Amino acid sequence: MIRLGLLVLPLLLTACAPQTVVVKRYQPPVDAAGQSCLKNCEAELAACQARCKAERDACEAQAEVRARENLPKALDAYAAAMDQYRTELLFWRLNVWQDDWFYDRFRPRWAPRPFYGWYDPPPQPPAGPPTLASEIARARAACRKDCGCQPPYEACFLRCGGRITEERRPVGEGAE
Repeated sequence: MIRLGLLVLPLLLTACAPQTVVVKRYQPPVDAAGQSCLKNCEAELAACQARCKAERDACEAQAEVRARENLPKALDAYAAAMDQYRTELLFWRLNVWQDDWFYDRFRPRWAPRPFYGWYDPPPQPPAGPPTLASEIARARAACRKDCGCQPPYEACFLRCGGRITEERRPVGEGAE
C-alpha cells in the first residue's frame, strides 16, 4: 500500500503544480541605427505574415475542392475497413463459439463457468463513414497555420541591438 502511495504521490504533486506560460519582453535598441534596422525587421515580419495569411486563405479556399476530390477515395477506404472489420468479427465470433462448444460440453449446466485462458476482446469497428464536411475540415486542418515568421524576426531584432527576455508567469496573468 505504501508503494502505491509513493507511485501516486508524484502524479498528484505534478497535477497540482502551478501552470505557467512563457512571456517574451522585447527591449528595442536605443540608438538611431538600431531603430532604423528594427523598422526593416518589422517590415520583413509584416511581409512574411501577409504572405502567410494569403497562402492560408488560398489553401482554405481550395479545401472544398480537395475534399470533393478525396471523398470517393475516403469512402472506398472506409468500405475496405468495414469489410476487414466484418471478417475479423466473423472469425472472433467463430472463435468464441468454438471455445464455448469445447469447454461447455463437459460442464454441467448448474456449474459456474470457469475462466479459461486469455479473453480476446471483439474487434473495434472503424470510425464512422467520411462525409463532405469531415473531409473539408481535414483539408482545412492540413493548411499551414504558422509560417515560421517569428524566429527570423527575433534573430533580426537581436542583430539590430535589441534584447529579448523570457519570463515565466502564471497562466492567469498575460503580457502587459
